[in-house]
Amino acid sequence: MERKKVLLLINPNSGKKNSKGQLLDALNVFSSQNYQMEIYLSQKRMDVCDYIIENASRFDVVAIFGGDGTLNEATNGLMQLENKPVIAYFPTGTMNDFGTNFGLTNNMEECAQIACKEKVEFFDVGKMNSRYFNYVAGFGAFCNVSYETKQELKKQLGNMAYIIKALHEIPNLHPYHVKMNLDGKVFEKDLMFGLIINGNRVAGFEMVEQDDNTFKDGLFDIILVEHTPNLLELYNYPLGVLHPELNMKYVERYRAKSIMIESTEKLAWTLDGEEGESTLVAKVENHPRALQIYTNK
Repeated sequence: MERKKVLLLINPNSGKKNSKGQLLDALNVFSSQNYQMEIYLSQKRMDVCDYIIENASRFDVVAIFGGDGTLNEATNGLMQLENKPVIAYFPTGTMNDFGTNFGLTNNMEECAQIACKEKVEFFDVGKMNSRYFNYVAGFGAFCNVSYETKQELKKQLGNMAYIIKALHEIPNLHPYHVKMNLDGKVFEKDLMFGLIINGNRVAGFEMVEQDDNTFKDGLFDIILVEHTPNLLELYNYPLGVLHPELNMKYVERYRAKSIMIESTEKLAWTLDGEEGESTLVAKVENHPRALQIYTNK
């Protein structure tokens, strides 16, 4: 019987920096199931993406040891391949927004056992202009919070670190005038920020009502926060964003598979919690069920 080949890509600088012992436990699981392994440690930003493009077509499985940012790099590499290996994800970041959709924890041995059971799930992949994302694309105010919040603060406070950082920025916010096209529905608004979500969670918070199909239904959930001149009302934004069951003034929700956003000034974007480009025009598209991942659900 031919041995399955797994490429293990490890980000040694990822958030929680799980112990070497946990990593060895995961490798032992793969070895016990007769997998043929090759290991690579990423050296710089987008290293994982480049390595996948050059090497991953030789493998059945790509195992990603890192946070959601590392997984984003892997997705951008895998989407360039004609024959895409299955993803085995080992979340070692602070929040684990994406892995939670598939019942994955930061226990490496458990994730290896899940991968070896070979229960596969498809998931949608988003694309903003030329770059892919797994679970969220955000623009406007607060988009820098995820990658500018200090790592030590995130380790100590978890997702509350993002809230603290966001509250500090509220007095300096300003609106962006945008023209939007959501699956043919066109409108103009003055927005503070927006989120385009594939899944349920962002920054450790469930911003979309629980549904096991949100990551594979071919649609994005879109949260738009309109401008208000009332500074006190700005502090109500988190309620409307973080609680999908609340019908809050200034917070609107939509669903669409294709989105075009044009702005009068450059919008800064974040993709899967990592810094994206700043652009006047953004085209966001959903690629339904584009990749496969081993799941515990």
